[in-house]
Amino acid sequence: MSNNQNTRMSEKGNVLFLILIAVALFAALSYVVTQSTRSGGGSTEREKNILSSAQMTQYPTALRTSLIRQVLAGVAIENVKFNNPSSFSPSVEVEVFHPQGGGATFQAAPSELMAGTSGAQGAWTYNAEIYVPGIGIDTVGGNDVIAFLPGVSDGVCRQVNEELGIQTGGCTMAEIAPSVPAVDTEVNATMNTAYTFPSGPGTALTSTDVSCTTIFDRQASGCFFDVAGNRNVFYSVLLER
Repeated sequence: MSNNQNTRMSEKGNVLFLILIAVALFAALSYVVTQSTRSGGGSTEREKNILSSAQMTQYPTALRTSLIRQVLAGVAIENVKFNNPSSFSPSVEVEVFHPQGGGATFQAAPSELMAGTSGAQGAWTYNAEIYVPGIGIDTVGGNDVIAFLPGVSDGVCRQVNEELGIQTGGCTMAEIAPSVPAVDTEVNATMNTAYTFPSGPGTALTSTDVSCTTIFDRQASGCFFDVAGNRNVFYSVLLER
């Protein structure tokens, strides 16, 4: 056999070897991409929850600024109203969402925050009939002005509690729900119609389980499960008293 024939056979062998290596590398790459795609689902969902929880906590911060602006302008907090723009009262200075009042932006919560797949946005409600233990005073006249967002998704609810450092321990969301139906009755008694604070301290935001009663103590914001309404509820203290 001539040297040329040996060289050609050697070259064919090298080409075949390189092809086999390329096939092996391609298979390995495909496996890595597939695994990355599969594992990325949870990561993507977590990132979505992080962004959603940030949106949810930022809105009450803006409202808090508006309330402070009104108080500094001489508006008694007991007279503040959270009417939507379609039902402003004549005394616009008491309206949180009026440009001549608090100047806050009236908006619904993005659908990404909410449970279900209907794409419906969430409606914020406002109330001053309960107090959070350890926030402000827990005596007569200590009710806090609180914003509530009912219907938050499980993922967002868990994420915001994690970010706020709320340690639920072995308590389930149902166990750390308020002992009062805050969403169904308390929250719906909003400040929209010349609402004034009750003379008493209101009802504490506590738990249905004795071992979980201090979960929300000194927590200005958090997310709990409303048993009566069968939904998660995010709350944020806008003004402590």
